[in-house]
Amino acid sequence: MNTSIDHIDNYLFLGLPKSGKTTYFSIMAQHLQDVANRTNHLRFLFLPTNGDITSDFIDDCISRIQNQRWPRKTVDYDTGYSFELDKFFTFMGKPILQKFFYRKAVIDYHDYPGEAFEVAFGVGDDPTPAMQNAAADMKSRIKTASGLFLILDADALFNGADKKKTKRTLTNLFRYIKESNPDVKLAIIFNKLELFDGYKQDFIRIIRQDYSNVFSYLPYNKKFFDVYPIGSVCTDDDGSTYPPKTLSSRKILDPVKWMIKF
Repeated sequence: MNTSIDHIDNYLFLGLPKSGKTTYFSIMAQHLQDVANRTNHLRFLFLPTNGDITSDFIDDCISRIQNQRWPRKTVDYDTGYSFELDKFFTFMGKPILQKFFYRKAVIDYHDYPGEAFEVAFGVGDDPTPAMQNAAADMKSRIKTASGLFLILDADALFNGADKKKTKRTLTNLFRYIKESNPDVKLAIIFNKLELFDGYKQDFIRIIRQDYSNVFSYLPYNKKFFDVYPIGSVCTDDDGSTYPPKTLSSRKILDPVKWMIKF
């Protein structure tokens, strides 16, 4: 396929600490690859990284989840993981009219430390040089992204103890997005809904009510999504959770379908 005429859109995964970014990203990537492999107008490719191979990272995450363990935390934000999704039009099994139909989307995932979010969006004290660099890198990627996937831990967001800090962080994040990249598409993803035992709350209404200042700064080109990456959770006597033996992911690709329109 001739790629000299393509247009590359770059998308970025963001998330507060412990929001479940790695679990969602790995399961979503596997589902998206499965969909692409069944179609004749999509191509899915894991991209090489500086320190690791994205496909190895995804395979390790999926293997751990299938063995009822959570994925390992990524080593550092510099490494990053990414995949490419190509869309094209075919006739008689061959791509045609590439100038009009061919499009390339690259989705990047970097696991920024929680301190980097605090530094980037004004709630951290006495940041180290390393955290300042991570914060600057995050903000530069937001500034140039075609779209943003923001992963929110719904349980921590609505039931957590430190709502004041969360409110400040999200308000500053949305304010920065509006100032630096106002036309960007923003998918706001409520993650970890398995923890609500199937009882779906009206999260948008709760955000408008309990996070009113956060809501007022939301970029205009946004959409909310509920996702269930693993379908259900198992709980130990001490309250810790782990994946079930059989995954039953739901709505996992809805944010990507809206963002990239495939």
